[in-house]
Parts: sequence; C-alpha cells; structure tokens
Amino acid sequence: MSAVVGALGAALGVMASRYSDAVDAEQVLDRLKSEFLPLADQDAEAYGQVNKALALPKGTDEEKQRRKAVLQTALSEAADVPLKGMGMAIRGLEVLAELAPRCNKNLTSDLSGAARFLEAALAGCAENVAVNASGLLDKIRRAGLERDQARLEEQARALMTRVAEGVESAHARR
Repeated sequence: MSAVVGALGAALGVMASRYSDAVDAEQVLDRLKSEFLPLADQDAEAYGQVNKALALPKGTDEEKQRRKAVLQTALSEAADVPLKGMGMAIRGLEVLAELAPRCNKNLTSDLSGAARFLEAALAGCAENVAVNASGLLDKIRRAGLERDQARLEEQARALMTRVAEGVESAHARR
C-alpha cells in the first residue's frame, strides 16, 4: 500500500506544478503517479508468492530443500518491488525539490504535503525491503539490498531538506 501513498504524493505534486507553470515537473510527476499504482499490485503479488512458498510442505528433506529455494526466490523478488518504489519516490522528491523555490506561493503547502506523502511511501517501502531482505540467506544479496535501502533513505532526508528550504524561499518572496 506504500505505492498508493506514493501515487497520492505524485498526484498532489501534479497539482502544485500545474498551477506553478512547471510543465516539466507536472509531466514527470504525472508519469510517476501512473507508475506507482501498478506497483501496489506487484507488491501484493510478491507478498502472495512469499505466502505460497511458506505454505509449501516441509515433511521430507527434499520438500524442505524445495521450500527453502522457492522461499529465497520469493523473498528476493519481494524485496525488489519496494526497492523500486523507493527509487520512484526519490525521483518524485527530486522534482519537488527543484520545483519548491519557484512554486506558486499559494501552493507551497500542497507541495510540502506531496513531499511528505512521497517520504511516507519511501519509508513504507524501506520497511518492506528490510523485512524481506532479512530472510535472505545470500549474505551478499542481503547486504546489497540493505546498502541500497540506506542510500535511498539518506537521499530522501537530503531531498526533504531541499524541499523545506525551497518552500522557505518561496515564502520569502511574499
């Protein structure tokens, strides 16, 4: 559901950019809005695959091995989907950070709200990456996912600071 929150953030950003004469930002955010919604379905499908793997029989050694292999594949794929969502949220935050200083001064609260929705989407996706990565036995794959997650979270913090500074700058124009 974090992807749905991302779609809401992108949609609010579309409105703020539309009334700020920022066609470039509007187009990117509108595309992101459209990409976030199918990601919610992909995330649900990935979760379903993990559940199916967990439900596999584990009575014999062969069944245990098969279950373990299927579960590892499902967890890896279940981590990839929210990681993609984190990247999408970063793209949206980048656009909003660029737009913030030139945003229509009457829409800065909407732009801030859009950024907060995208930040929340990123945080929810990060939690999903973490929980799925934690079950991976492949330490290199797990470490890579954890590294990517941390990097994107750090980027989000920096972008949120830029958004806040840009909004401040827009307010100073009043």
